[in-house]
Amino acid sequence: MKEIVEAILFTSPEPLPVRRIARMAGMREEDVERVLKELSEEYISRNSAIEVIDIGGKYLMRVRPEYHAYVRRFAEKDMDKGTLRTLAVIAIWQPIMLSKLAKIRGNKCYEHVRRLEELGLIRAEKKGRTKLLRTTKKFAVYFGLKSNKPEEVREFLRESAKEDSTLGKYIEEHRGLHERSCG
Repeated sequence: MKEIVEAILFTSPEPLPVRRIARMAGMREEDVERVLKELSEEYISRNSAIEVIDIGGKYLMRVRPEYHAYVRRFAEKDMDKGTLRTLAVIAIWQPIMLSKLAKIRGNKCYEHVRRLEELGLIRAEKKGRTKLLRTTKKFAVYFGLKSNKPEEVREFLRESAKEDSTLGKYIEEHRGLHERSCG
């Protein structure tokens, strides 16, 4: 059973809920949950460069953040570039109103925000006729950060901007705008 779940996670380009993994593997959800826990513990105990993580109730097999620099150009992305760019803007400006995000990113951002909420990487609080967006603890876990405090996230983003990454390049483009507006 473990090998089947591992193969499903390995080949999936996106995080999968337990129910879907169970359906694909022909297993009970309880068994899949047990196997996911075993797999996660096994990768941790081996000090592997791979990990199995829970993102908003969906599971993903990925390269641990400290090894991203070595595989970035070859790895499948968990999000398309547009969603990743929207996440970068939210992380830089947080907390940010959805209405302001839409002015920066355009109407496509509404779809991106829905996807990011599904992944558990951001949370949205109702604020009048719009929503206030910010990153979550799962965002911190996903990117290998110790916390999701805005200042620590911005520091991570500044460091990412120095690297050759899609996220880093987009952050560079928007960082100056953020710094000018926040003074």
